[in-house]
Amino acid sequence: MIELYYTYNKDTLVVNQKGISTTLRQALPEYPRDALLIKPLPEKKGFEVRVCDFENGRPTATEYVADHRGKVIYNKANPLESKQVKDLGDIEDGWTLIKPPHQFVIWNEELNDWQVDTQAKYEDEVERVSAIRESLYVQIVDRLNNEAKMIRRVEGDEAKAAEYEAQADAAYLKIRADNPWPELPV
Repeated sequence: MIELYYTYNKDTLVVNQKGISTTLRQALPEYPRDALLIKPLPEKKGFEVRVCDFENGRPTATEYVADHRGKVIYNKANPLESKQVKDLGDIEDGWTLIKPPHQFVIWNEELNDWQVDTQAKYEDEVERVSAIRESLYVQIVDRLNNEAKMIRRVEGDEAKAAEYEAQADAAYLKIRADNPWPELPV
């Protein structure tokens, strides 16, 4: 005689682990037409138990299905792209749960992990240094050189103009020393 039956979510097929008595309010056993009549698999961390193998609309077995819902996954082809898992099941092909440590990585299938993309990192560092240098040159060096030109042209004071040019040269050398080019990747 069947003593307990189990219900399940009709959309996700996830089993309610709490059994319902077939004789709860009556002497004769009674249960819904689509109820699970066998004890489901026990709960397991990282998985949901869902019904499967239907016969005449009634489930006849249960199975484990991976539950990553709410977790963030990352695109192996584009580490800057991520999304949150909404459905039960395995992670989609081309995606991983492993968070990239920074944007300059590529996925390595052999290691099953992210690997530093040294070329992309180098190119980004070159762009960053170039932008910093250019900004500082405009703010400091160009202004000092322009001042020297104006002094030379308007005041005719060659010594004072040379002093400004020396300051510009010193600033240029300091900017270069403080913002060196990155080393080429090996």
